[in-house]
Amino acid sequence: MKKDHLTFVIQPTCSVRSIASFTFHKRVIRWFFLCMILIVAFGVNGSWEIFKNKTLKQDIAVLQASLSQLPHLENKIKKVRRNERMMRGFLGIEAGDEKVNIEERLGMGGTDAEEDGDMQSFDPLAELEALVDKRPLHMQAYSLREDLVELNSMLVQMTETLKARPTIVPVKDREIWMTSPFGWRKSPFTGLRNFHSGIDISGRRGAPIIATADGVVKSADFDRLLGNYVRISHDERFQTTYGHMWKLTVKKGDQVKRGQVIGLMGSTGRSTGYHVHYEVRDNGQKKNPYHFILNREAFNSGGTTRG
Repeated sequence: MKKDHLTFVIQPTCSVRSIASFTFHKRVIRWFFLCMILIVAFGVNGSWEIFKNKTLKQDIAVLQASLSQLPHLENKIKKVRRNERMMRGFLGIEAGDEKVNIEERLGMGGTDAEEDGDMQSFDPLAELEALVDKRPLHMQAYSLREDLVELNSMLVQMTETLKARPTIVPVKDREIWMTSPFGWRKSPFTGLRNFHSGIDISGRRGAPIIATADGVVKSADFDRLLGNYVRISHDERFQTTYGHMWKLTVKKGDQVKRGQVIGLMGSTGRSTGYHVHYEVRDNGQKKNPYHFILNREAFNSGGTTRG
């Protein structure tokens, strides 16, 4: 056997006579194994490339579909962002506020002098430029999501606070009138000037009188001036009183929810007609109930003093 050749012998175990031998040049064997390696490598790489191409085509199809929706997505983000800014403006909440004071958010204003001063430094072009978000769309989406989560948390906090704040009209009926405001007035009984510590809301006899916030009934009794009345404590700060009712539907110690019926409109006590005398106390101080009411559109116009 030559040194540059290799001989392969095949000998079956069943018979000695059927021995076969093959002699190959070493160069041929090297080329054979090289070809086998290339074939295997090409097969594996080829399959991998086919898989990658298929996946890439799917990704491209998804990307093309996303790009076709890009204008719609941009408009959607702008609309949501605009609504978010409007909500923050209404509530007086700036992005990044760590703590919200509900008392500062429900009554804001300023003098004409302050407004004039602001107008002198107001640059409309600069304001418009500040509203344009030039960040990539995905960054805008992430930022908007974070801001909405923050805003939702603040709204939950404010909602819990508002549960104990008397913010609605105390009569649930279609036709009601505020017939006497809070403050100094001419008494309908003596004709003299006296201080009216609440507001009078007139309507039909038997109209439902409702609690204006969550709380606990502290008194449900009769008074010679207020007639049948209910006094409700809302947390440790607010207290509301409802007078001149025809009938009471709650008793002392009852837990009540905003909007729950506590009595029916009447004219008991010192009264000249069907109405409810409604008072609000804030830390013991008598306040104008009208300033707390948010659904003021429920009132019709009126003018007669009741008591």
